[in-house]
Amino acid sequence: MKFKIFSLLLISMCLVLGSSRVSACGPFNPIIPTPEFLRIVEPKKMSDYDKEENIALWQSITSERIPLKDIEEAVYKDSYTSYMEFTGYAAHKKDNLFYRYLNNSGDTEVYDFLNTAKAIEKQWHEMKSPWYYPQKKGERDETDIFDYEIERCKNYEGNRLKDRYALQVVRALFASHRFEDCIEYYDSVFPSFPDSNLMKRMAKRYVGGCWSRLDEVERANKMFAEGGDIWSLDVYDPVEYMVEHNPNAPQIIEYIRVCETDTALLTKRVPLARRMLGAKGVTNKGDWAFLLAYYYKEYANDYQRADEYIRKSLKQKFSTQELKDLAHVYKMKIDAYIDNRSTFLNDLKWLDKKHDIFCGDMNEWVRRTRNMIYVDWIPQLWKRKDYTTAILLATYADNLNRSKEWQEAWENVGWHVCYKPTLVYPVQSIRESQRYANHYDYACLSFQMMGSLSSSELIKVHKQMFEDNSLNKFLRKDIRNDKDYYYELIGTLALREENYAKAINFFSKVSLEYQKTMNIYKDGDYLRRDPFNPYPTRWQETGYYDNWEYERRVSQKTHESKYNAKLNFAKKMLDYQKRAKTGKTADERTWAQMMYAIGRRNSFEECWALTQYWRGGCTGRFSPDLDYWEDTFADNYYNFLFDYEKSIGHKRTEQEYQLKVQKSLASFETDEMRAKAEYLFNNLVTVVRKYPNTATGQHIMHSCDNWRDWI
Repeated sequence: MKFKIFSLLLISMCLVLGSSRVSACGPFNPIIPTPEFLRIVEPKKMSDYDKEENIALWQSITSERIPLKDIEEAVYKDSYTSYMEFTGYAAHKKDNLFYRYLNNSGDTEVYDFLNTAKAIEKQWHEMKSPWYYPQKKGERDETDIFDYEIERCKNYEGNRLKDRYALQVVRALFASHRFEDCIEYYDSVFPSFPDSNLMKRMAKRYVGGCWSRLDEVERANKMFAEGGDIWSLDVYDPVEYMVEHNPNAPQIIEYIRVCETDTALLTKRVPLARRMLGAKGVTNKGDWAFLLAYYYKEYANDYQRADEYIRKSLKQKFSTQELKDLAHVYKMKIDAYIDNRSTFLNDLKWLDKKHDIFCGDMNEWVRRTRNMIYVDWIPQLWKRKDYTTAILLATYADNLNRSKEWQEAWENVGWHVCYKPTLVYPVQSIRESQRYANHYDYACLSFQMMGSLSSSELIKVHKQMFEDNSLNKFLRKDIRNDKDYYYELIGTLALREENYAKAINFFSKVSLEYQKTMNIYKDGDYLRRDPFNPYPTRWQETGYYDNWEYERRVSQKTHESKYNAKLNFAKKMLDYQKRAKTGKTADERTWAQMMYAIGRRNSFEECWALTQYWRGGCTGRFSPDLDYWEDTFADNYYNFLFDYEKSIGHKRTEQEYQLKVQKSLASFETDEMRAKAEYLFNNLVTVVRKYPNTATGQHIMHSCDNWRDWI
């Protein structure tokens, strides 16, 4: 999977980087992220549940002015050796305010405690090493190795850190394998502390471990449950056991999020979730309502019930703020299916704050936002024919954190492995919006969505995009403002539709300066190929490398100028359309019909750049792809995207072209026109043999000295 994601990233990078000479291939399917909302891959460590609360307690014990991250660094990350180095007379850790507090406040009580706790941790860590041998000569046995630290903790006479010292005694006794002593000490000291005390909850887990090692399973389970350690329970159903003994433990929903990996297991928890919502004394009811909302959306496809429970969840307390935030964005996913936009703008603004570069999990929130927009909102908006909002949302999602992503990809991939498929993109200087690099404006899902509309629909969408309503104003902050970008696409859509008068109207408004910034104009001969030259049939070639030779041969048939190529093509096609109906002679009308057929075929084939923005290995629909493998995703969610192969089709275009050409060749009335037509198709033998006395036949015979050798 990692290889696939990297490969797609590399391919995406190659859309804009590489050599100046480009080949017609791509763009490649955009990757839609699939972050977790309710389900998670693995649970947090038990110590992680305690960390946030413990750090906050340390802040209240010492000083509210100390940042939590400084406390975390000193208490959780730094080793015993580092702690000793950063405290005392020779301390040199000046940028951490917790160490500054210890060194300047004279708070020896806190200093001594951390010294003892880290010494115990250091010794315990050494004992866990496979290279640790406790019975070596001159060393104490494991059972008494912590005696000094245990006595030191028991001799503490204050109240400020009494619970913390008591926990260290429990830890040291457990590490010494003195399980009965550990239980006895806990029973003598901790009953005086309230059940809500963090140190007491942590100590219970050690005592549970002691009972487990003494084969007292029931007592062990009880202590584990009260301490929140659902993963250590030795019972048939840990969830049911926990809700009976410790219903408000945050580990319950965490266990469900990890272990409920299929429909049957999740369905099994639905009655429990309903029961917990109605039970007295359950404080984290938001967790259970979120679980029900997730079930009804993902497995029952009942979006009304899902909406009912997700809204109920957000009015309740959650076990963690993180889970509540996930429920909030999940509500936005559900809103897409019931078309509830009452809070959509405010929800987007809330999400926008999660994308802040100083937010620790910014990238994950960007992934969640894109998932919600790409998977839920865009397909539903498209079904409702709200193309404007769908495209604006896609543009918003396409541009999230884009500069940072491409900068990192550039640094990781580099020039030497890049290959640049054909895409078009404008230079930054012509843009009104300077925030993002220009190459995303074509190599993105929002552009493909615009390219999947009719020209009339896109004209309407373009007008609506710039209407002054609050949602549009928020979403279009990073959108293209220059009209050249839209007019060029509208004109291209009109070419596809054979509406050449409309194409001329819009291409006439596209500046030459803009055209020069587009890749199909800057690189290659894609718009210099003569669209009225009858190229050989590509699809009769055999073998992969034959196509390279084919490309070499057909690319030699070029115009003098590639600029305004689409406009000039539209003018000629419109002229042929008119002359096919109003030509003075039958031959003139037939010639116009034949040239129109050639131009129409070539505009989708050899001269594909007239009606398309990319061509090559990815010639089918520009389908979004999940970042995990799912073959049916694009067909289920994005089958509305324009598919060149199915909508136009190489074989269909070729068959129609061949029929029209054959009909034209059979309809000419004079030998002069028949010879001219055969010469156009490079049938020189036919011209010389059948029409030697025509002007074309005489031209061939007088222009080639050895013409008799090949007839």
